[in-house]
Amino acid sequence: MSIKNALLPLLAFLSFYSMNAQTIISHQLRVADSTQVHALFTLDGHQFFGLTQYIHDDTIGFQIRNLSTIKTFLLSEVSFIGLATESFSSLDKPKTIEPIDDEEWIREKYPMPLNQLLYSATAIPYASKGTYRNTMILINQVDAKINKNFSFSGGTLVPALLMGRLQAHASASDMLHIGLAVQQYVILWDEQSATHPYAMVTVGQRDRYLNFTMGYWIDMYGFTERNDHYPMVTLGGSFEFAPDWRFFVEGAAVFQTYDNLMLPSFNFSNRRRKSVLEFGVLAIPSSDFPLLPLLSYQRIF
Repeated sequence: MSIKNALLPLLAFLSFYSMNAQTIISHQLRVADSTQVHALFTLDGHQFFGLTQYIHDDTIGFQIRNLSTIKTFLLSEVSFIGLATESFSSLDKPKTIEPIDDEEWIREKYPMPLNQLLYSATAIPYASKGTYRNTMILINQVDAKINKNFSFSGGTLVPALLMGRLQAHASASDMLHIGLAVQQYVILWDEQSATHPYAMVTVGQRDRYLNFTMGYWIDMYGFTERNDHYPMVTLGGSFEFAPDWRFFVEGAAVFQTYDNLMLPSFNFSNRRRKSVLEFGVLAIPSSDFPLLPLLSYQRIF
């Protein structure tokens, strides 16, 4: 065998190795596994967090967190791709890669739930699996994502009110989201219940958006056929003005026959690791207590 023929396989191997040796792919990475949070570091210093959708030949398809589109990267542009929780100390990596600190990982894994307002849900996609919420000690509620298009909520108001909500939503684009929801309230001691079905339109993204809903408030009395229907609309918005801080406002209007009901509210949210504290006020102009304080605690899971 000539020297030229002997060197050809070696040169081909060295060429392939030089193109890929600078890219570290974690052995713990599972492509398209939504239970994992992935980190992608580029050679020019950019860092992205989200989900690896595919690795094909010399191309990586990466869905950045909270975006529906998939961004493509050349393998030669990537220095590391793997779990966001991994310690890089055991990896043979470029020295320019810095470990992810615990607080940054918590923020990525358990982002603040921005898709809920006081009275209504929005059509913004869920960023986490769900939350547990306690409001003024009396209201306990669990909100959970079934999949990317459906969610369920259930809870109680002490002493004897049960609540449940089923929601469907979809994104027409990064800025336009639509959905349908039905909320059910059941009072245990007098066989009275209320249903609130509504459609929702949300314009914006998770960090800032406007939300509009239109539906009916339906009062039902016992097992008779008698019920009362009232048109109901809500208008609200949310604005994340600093890391882990947001302000949100929402007003509800129920158009009754003789006495229309207007209920504006104003709230702040602050996230600390997996916990969210919300505080604000609810205005009830026609009552003996025109302003009621609101205090809620949420746990992200």
